[in-house]
Amino acid sequence: HPMPLLSQSRHRQVLVAALLITLLIFPGCSKYRTQTGAPQFNRPYLTWQDDPSTTMVVNYQTASLPEEVEVRYDVEALPEHYRHRAQGDSRQIPGLPDGRYINSVALEGLIPGTTYYFRFGNDAEGFSEEYAFRTIPQDSESLRFISGGDTRITSITRSLFEKTAAQDPLFVVIGGDLAYADGDFDKIGRWDAWFQHWFDYMVAPDGRLIPMMHGIGNHEVNNLKGSKEERAPFFYGFFPQGGRSYFSHRIGSHLGMIVLDSAHIVEHASQAPWLREQLEQYSDLPFITAVYHVPLYPSHRDFDGAFSAWGRRHWLPLFDAHRLSVGFEHHDHTFKRTKPLRNNAVDARGTLYVGDGSMGVKPRRPKKDLWYMEKTSATPHFWIVDVIADTMLLRAMDKKGAIFDQAEVTARSTQGAS
Repeated sequence: HPMPLLSQSRHRQVLVAALLITLLIFPGCSKYRTQTGAPQFNRPYLTWQDDPSTTMVVNYQTASLPEEVEVRYDVEALPEHYRHRAQGDSRQIPGLPDGRYINSVALEGLIPGTTYYFRFGNDAEGFSEEYAFRTIPQDSESLRFISGGDTRITSITRSLFEKTAAQDPLFVVIGGDLAYADGDFDKIGRWDAWFQHWFDYMVAPDGRLIPMMHGIGNHEVNNLKGSKEERAPFFYGFFPQGGRSYFSHRIGSHLGMIVLDSAHIVEHASQAPWLREQLEQYSDLPFITAVYHVPLYPSHRDFDGAFSAWGRRHWLPLFDAHRLSVGFEHHDHTFKRTKPLRNNAVDARGTLYVGDGSMGVKPRRPKKDLWYMEKTSATPHFWIVDVIADTMLLRAMDKKGAIFDQAEVTARSTQGAS
């Protein structure tokens, strides 16, 4: 029978005890158990490139090139008897002085809505401890995810990460400006701290690891001229997502999630044809959301700022035509919820825009008396999003764990004709 997943604290205690026992009995037996000098190494983080219901990508960093990159996994917590294994590959971030390797293994053909247990490593160098994840249900009555942005690493971040994991989400989507390293190799330590905090805090109450999605923000990009990989080396190096700064996923039978690049690497206009295709592809779903960094409806910065104006010019007509449910916006470091908007005016059947990127950074004061705004404040927060049948419930939680705002969005099919 499958073993029950452990609580977060108990999970950590068991891992530490197992590590100590292993080192005492078998000193030096495994590269993956003895490489303790740099805590960012050999700590897994989970992403997606394909269908979140049937795939998962296991990523981990190592100081040197592994002899093999392999994940062994199963639906039962019996590490010595895992029935499945998958091979992956290793890559480096060109120019990064420490020469570390990022190793990724794509698991495919998974069962929707199922908990999997896994270890990574190889026979020659040993395997990691056991971890777990859960795939997205395909036909469930409900699903929950968390949305936030502009995290950095502060005491606020740590508190919000802890509160996020306690909500037991299926995944977390971060709309850009994760580590604030600016594509600068001298700031690699900021990424190491970010990954350490994600590993330490983004663990669900039952002990499983929480997968991440993420958009690109201005603090992922440097001022160099060159290829996209040279301009955003960490974004492309750490996160395998097909080599693109914009992508989309069908989330079960409920939700289409479109992640866009607000002109940090690719201009708004260049993404518009692709955006139209994604909106049409998800037309059968009750809800479609978009995630991007710079807001179309800013709460702190200038409404006529170039990046916001470009978004309204090239994306807004498509959002309106296809009845986008929610736009998750960031960058301004405030809390905001707009009125429902359509054709750049208040409309009861319009799109709700929420944000504005305050999941760790010091908050700013929002502007007052904006015609499109329903509620604003200088409150660090994240959004808990529950999709239940024909309703999407959004609740804003602060760093103390209090719900201080909420809104409901009805399914697109119930909103009447365009």
